[in-house]
Amino acid sequence: MAIRAFALAVLMSIATSAAAQPDAAELGAGSGYPFAHLDAGFSLFADRYKIGNFTNMERIFWPRRIEAAALPRALSSSAQELQVRYPYGGAQYGVDDLLARQRIMGLLVLKGDTIVLERYQYGRGPGDKFASFSMAKTITGLLVGIALREGAIRSLDDRADAYAPDLRGTVYAGASIRTLLRMSSGARWSDRAVPGADTPIARLTGDTYYRRGAGGSAAISEVREVAAPPDTKFNYSSAETFALGLVLRGAVKRDLATFASRALWQPLGAESAASWLTDASGMEAAFCCINATLRDYGRLGLLLAADGEFRGTSVVPRDYLLDATEASRQPEYLKPRRATPFFGYGYQTWIYPFRTRTFQARGLFGQELIVQPDSGVVIVIASALKTGDIPDDIQIERNYFVGAVLKALGGRADVYR
Repeated sequence: MAIRAFALAVLMSIATSAAAQPDAAELGAGSGYPFAHLDAGFSLFADRYKIGNFTNMERIFWPRRIEAAALPRALSSSAQELQVRYPYGGAQYGVDDLLARQRIMGLLVLKGDTIVLERYQYGRGPGDKFASFSMAKTITGLLVGIALREGAIRSLDDRADAYAPDLRGTVYAGASIRTLLRMSSGARWSDRAVPGADTPIARLTGDTYYRRGAGGSAAISEVREVAAPPDTKFNYSSAETFALGLVLRGAVKRDLATFASRALWQPLGAESAASWLTDASGMEAAFCCINATLRDYGRLGLLLAADGEFRGTSVVPRDYLLDATEASRQPEYLKPRRATPFFGYGYQTWIYPFRTRTFQARGLFGQELIVQPDSGVVIVIASALKTGDIPDDIQIERNYFVGAVLKALGGRADVYR
């Protein structure tokens, strides 16, 4: 009887695992989730290669190493996996349902230094490095704060071209660093990613980490038109973050990956080396393209949850981090439900419309790093969604899931109107 019960449990586990991998065949399960080679037909939108591509960017493109810590931050595992139920569409769902309904490669939830939930799908695991896509924007923003404290940047109100003279002739030259952090230069730009279309973001991608152009400041030299007065309107723009990266490189006088190793990745206690993709000029794609394990993204989240401090040392200046992530510190046009119908925006960081400070880094195809400092909760989601932008139904379901996790772990999802 015991053997039969064990066998039944194993079969149920296998069935659950299989069910919890939506669209596995379309995503390349039959071929072992291969990655593609960078040829003329390469596309990050090709479903068959998404799992392989998003966990092998270092093998497809040109990475620069971000060094791990000599003494990594220790994470423990909870004796019992977190169980939550969340409402959506008139029904109640759990973790298994979320994984069965969304193309999630990895899901990690931390409460302090304890892993309370960690799941992987599509043959991925803790050792895999997941593409950040635009979550890297938040890291670029953090590095600006560190450079400011170290004196490499004198003031956030300095003009961008004071540190990156090559920006002269573009809209970004006279923008302040603070303006770039807030994506509020007023430059005419669309970040809408459309498969196969010649869009501004497609050209920026091609000119940077695809290495189909010269890279560096040449990648944004065409951005010369103004659509709005500066510091009046939020317009999500990868070009703005790339300009910010050029400013940062000019300020610290070294490549961004080397600076990130010394100033952020090692001090936060990263267990594994990460990488940052580079263009033909050697410049990192500051708007994108860091590759790291789920647990190290989680360690970054823990640093942010502690307002930038780890082991008694301030890694990221606390006041700068509050300016970056606190809704009340943003100008009216950047507050939650103003910058977008739901999220607000700080310094390269998305802000939830909660009374309790909660914020996130997010990236193309559904990458998310969610932090609530008061509760010490960090959530990391690595995805391979069908579309670049998160569809409304998927985002709404995730919001309910995030709310349920926060409440279950002593946090709040107190949405204000």
